[in-house]
Amino acid sequence: MFHYHYMPVGDNFERARPMLTLHQVPLVEKVFDRPVSHYAHRADVVRLQVLEEYGGIYLDLDLISVKPVDHLLDREFIMAQEGVDGSVGLCNAMIMARPHSRFVQRWFATYALFDSAEWNYHSVILPGKLAPFFRNEITVLNHTAFFWPLWDSHGLRTLYLEKSYDFSANLGTHIWESAANKNLMKDVSEKVIMEIDNSLYCQIRPLLLDGKPDPRPTSCRILSHTERADKLIGHWSLREPTSIQRKETNPLPAIDDSGNDLNGLIRNGKYVGDSIYLSGDTSYIFLTMPTETSARSMTVSWWMKTSSKSKDQMAMVIQTDNGRIHVSTYIQENGSLSFQVKTVRRNDQWEWAQIEDLVLRPSPNAVDQAYHHYALVINDPKSSNLGEPPIALYMDGYVASSSIHWTFPESIGSIVRGVWFGSIEPLNDRYQSPWDNSVNLQAYYREIHIWEKGLSVATIKDMVASTNMTLAATAAVSTKKKNKSNAKSNATTTQAFTNEPSQLDQELEQEALEEDEELLWGANDQLDD
Repeated sequence: MFHYHYMPVGDNFERARPMLTLHQVPLVEKVFDRPVSHYAHRADVVRLQVLEEYGGIYLDLDLISVKPVDHLLDREFIMAQEGVDGSVGLCNAMIMARPHSRFVQRWFATYALFDSAEWNYHSVILPGKLAPFFRNEITVLNHTAFFWPLWDSHGLRTLYLEKSYDFSANLGTHIWESAANKNLMKDVSEKVIMEIDNSLYCQIRPLLLDGKPDPRPTSCRILSHTERADKLIGHWSLREPTSIQRKETNPLPAIDDSGNDLNGLIRNGKYVGDSIYLSGDTSYIFLTMPTETSARSMTVSWWMKTSSKSKDQMAMVIQTDNGRIHVSTYIQENGSLSFQVKTVRRNDQWEWAQIEDLVLRPSPNAVDQAYHHYALVINDPKSSNLGEPPIALYMDGYVASSSIHWTFPESIGSIVRGVWFGSIEPLNDRYQSPWDNSVNLQAYYREIHIWEKGLSVATIKDMVASTNMTLAATAAVSTKKKNKSNAKSNATTTQAFTNEPSQLDQELEQEALEEDEELLWGANDQLDD
């Protein structure tokens, strides 16, 4: 039965309408002569009136059932905790009741003192206060039954960005639409749910499949660690996919081809050549990590080009529960762009503040508007190779900034809750607020690799050299094809084509190799210590 005053409109409602019994209710303007003006408070009153008269199971429109509740149907009245141990109260987004149940009558009577200025006092806090005194009238379910993950930044990130929660303890889940609709749920559609692999969409995707096989059957598995022997967590090339379906959504999927099935998402990005362009306007790449990935020992490698001239914009961010380690823009005295590594955590006022003694000095290397390779390497001193610094930022294979005195701050938590590129989680922890574009970086990204270990200096240099040789070879092939095409168009007779490299090709390749060797081993490594 669907209770309403104003009839909803829209395609989704029309699709659901044949399954509904419609029941129009009067518009609630007063309760016990107390004025009620907000639509949410009016709905609070209506649900209690309807449950008192009819009984049944009430669910908010943004609460999704994931398991049967038959084992609870013999109870008189049921609610579930909001927050661990009911720290917020008992949430009225799910209520099960028999007609004329004692607790609903007792609860409704308190509306004689209703105050619209107190947002959730009567709907959530007050039933939580009443329940311990009337245990024989109400069954209280654990917070994981329906209201976990929560509506805070940790919970919303778990639902909409990470692929880390399997709902095994849930009977249902509240998707917190009012907190998520401005940013995290923006442009959500059936296509988005089918293509984006986060905790929530993986849970509700089978409802859309309706018994059909999942076209990507391993996409929703949750890993605790990488399954690869080389400790590679993921590789996201960010090349434009051939499948049209994978290019028609916002967010776009950031496809991982490592075998670990760690597809991320790209919000407000677009494919440009073999890269993703982020405009800096509510745009970012977010990559989910295995659930036990430690920030104590990891490597994040990426190629990027940017023409930014602003400081403190986010190139890359390693997110933990209570902190971030990030690479952000820095403007040198001469006005040129470089990068700096900072570590931030929540202070005693629950605000974000940088840990001053863990700030690395800015890289002296000026950044132009070409592609450059960057890698942030964090080494656990207990397992790292002798002589490797605990943290180092590399640019094009050279140490741009590092410190031998840097120690991992225990206060930020060690489990990685995702890696951002081009932006950062809202610093005020309010995903429903307008996105803070002041920290967003306008940039092109490609070829992201993340390892569950700190790579050595030699490995970083070898990786850059190998990539440079690959790019040089690709450019040579492209030039050869172009010259061949021009020759064909100008030729008056058909000539035979051979796959053997020409002498010119060999000379170009040798020159490229020599240049790479010269760049690779140049003595301009930068160390703090």
